[in-house]
Amino acid sequence: PGCNNTCSPFLNYMNPGTAKASVEYLVRHYAKQLAPRRITCNTIIPGYIKTEAWGPVLEDMGADKVEGLVSSSGMKRWSSPREVGGVVAFLCSEKAAFITGVSLPVDGGLHLTK
Repeated sequence: PGCNNTCSPFLNYMNPGTAKASVEYLVRHYAKQLAPRRITCNTIIPGYIKTEAWGPVLEDMGADKVEGLVSSSGMKRWSSPREVGGVVAFLCSEKAAFITGVSLPVDGGLHLTK
């Protein structure tokens, strides 16, 4: 939330938001710098990805509240690591050789709900 060019600032997210916005800037900077050498530089903006890392969050916030967050996203479901990995694999492939400087939301429409 509030950490990239698709979102309004989320005031309680200052440190991670600043870091993520900086990464997006660096991606655009390096994409511009490396494009003449035909080197691409992109980043993804993932949404809710179902991994074991959510365990402590589920315990702390409660499963109902977390599921409420997930259901507020466009596709109303968790993403899988495989889905996100597929996008990363595409961006690393020859098929994406003309894509550079992009911050690509891979979030099931979460960025559209803000």
